[in-house]
This record gives sequence, C-alpha cells and structure tokens, in this order.
Amino acid sequence: MPGMPHRVALHWFRKDLRLTDNTALHHAAKEAEQVIPVYILSTWKKEHAWTGAKRQHFLCGCLDSLAKNIESLGSRLIFRAGDACDELKKLIKETGAEALYFNRDYDPYGVEMEGRVRALCDDLGTDCRDFKDRVLHEPDELLTGEGNGYKVYTPYSKNWLDQEKPEPLPRVKSLGSPAAKSLSSLPVPTLDHWKLSGDTSGVIEPGERAARKRMKDFIESETLFHYAKQRDIPSSHGTSRLSQDLRFGLIGIRELYQRCRETAKGAPKAAKNSVETYIKELAW
Repeated sequence: MPGMPHRVALHWFRKDLRLTDNTALHHAAKEAEQVIPVYILSTWKKEHAWTGAKRQHFLCGCLDSLAKNIESLGSRLIFRAGDACDELKKLIKETGAEALYFNRDYDPYGVEMEGRVRALCDDLGTDCRDFKDRVLHEPDELLTGEGNGYKVYTPYSKNWLDQEKPEPLPRVKSLGSPAAKSLSSLPVPTLDHWKLSGDTSGVIEPGERAARKRMKDFIESETLFHYAKQRDIPSSHGTSRLSQDLRFGLIGIRELYQRCRETAKGAPKAAKNSVETYIKELAW
C-alpha cells in the first residue's frame, strides 16, 4: 500500500498468542504491506525444569487456535525451532523483511534474548520495533521519589493505580502476507515435538476464543463482585481463572482492566470494592 514504511515485516509471537489488543501486531499491520507471523519453538526434549505435559499441551492448543485465526485472515503462522535469534536471522534473510515487530518480555532470559535480537537487527539493517504489551506499566515507569524501584507493594500499588492506563487496541483484521504461504514451516506442534508424554486430562480449553469467553464469564457473573471475600476460599469458584490466559497472552491486560472498570460503574459499594481488589491483583 502507498505510504507504508515497510514492504515486508515479521511479527514474532511470544507470550501474546492473540489477534485482539496485541500492540506489536497492531502496529505491524498498520505499518507494513505484508506481515509474516512467526513462532519459534524451543528444542529441549523429554523434561524441563518448569513445565510438563499439561502445560505444553495447553500451549499446543493455543498455537493451533492462533494458526487457524491467522489462516482466516488469509495468512499463515510460520513455525521454526531453535535459538530464536538464529531462526529470526534466517527468516529476515529468506523474506527480505525490512522490520521485526515483537512485544517486550521482562524475565531475564527474555531480556537477554531481546538484546541479542536488537543487535542482530542492527547488523542486518533491519528496523527493530518492540512494544509494551504484557503489562499496563513497565518497571521503569513507576519509581519512587528518589528515582528507584519500589521494594514495598503498597506504595507501588498506589502509584500504579494513580497512573493513566493505555486503551485496548482493536482486533487485527488483515495481515496481507501472501509471502507467508511459500515459506517452509514446521507443523503446529504436539507433545511429540518435545518428546513428552503423560496425562493431559483436565486441561482447560485453549486458544483466544476460549480465553475471551472465560474473561466474559468472570466479568459478567457474580464472581467479580464477590472476589474480595471468596478468592481465598478453596471450595468456592471465587477466582478469575484467567492466570493462564494472561500468562500466554490469550487476552490483553488493557482490555481486561477496562472491562473491569466499566463493570464497576454503578455497582454497589461492596461490589466496587471487590473489583478494586481484583484490579490490585493485576497490579501485583
């Protein structure tokens, strides 16, 4: 399209497995003629220190759902496996991508990888576009009066609550990426990719649509209005049950925050207090 800064761009999916309220994907779709979506699979086998069959089974379902949603836009989710920096380098060269888009991560491994990816883009002359997405406020946005990070939650949460929140973004409706269809790709992963086996019964329904239904059910039911009293009662259905959806980025935190705020309007005082309690959990 005339006036777009990039002919071809890559969007690197990580912990943002959705099309709605996805900051980097939203900007990529606005700024590039073609957006090629990619997910890089890890290559460990049989066992891992902090994951197992059920969690990876849920991830596989989320990736399958995402791939189908992308196909409905006339594009294709490209799967590669290996070191993310190495695989992105190959894809940039294969596609002639002029830009790489991704949402920032905050764990040590994610930060280290992002540093390597930015250096790679500098070496290749590729525009590197990274965005805040997983959080409403990044660590360096909320500091004490002395300019340091908080060590105590209560003053941090007060500052967090006082800050203006970013608005949610609409669902991406087009990626315009015919080039994605000709690229080599691994299939949508199953547990066999990691040589995993085990009981996967009881795993909740994966994918963006299922997560959005869980969000809707939580906000529109009595659960949110009784959250403050029931969240710590094991026998009660008193929690949001959205932790895995935020962890894998099946829903956007901006939309969740906004919908909670809207639901609280006109609600009785006790219900408002429960909504505030839940919002403080989002801050935590």
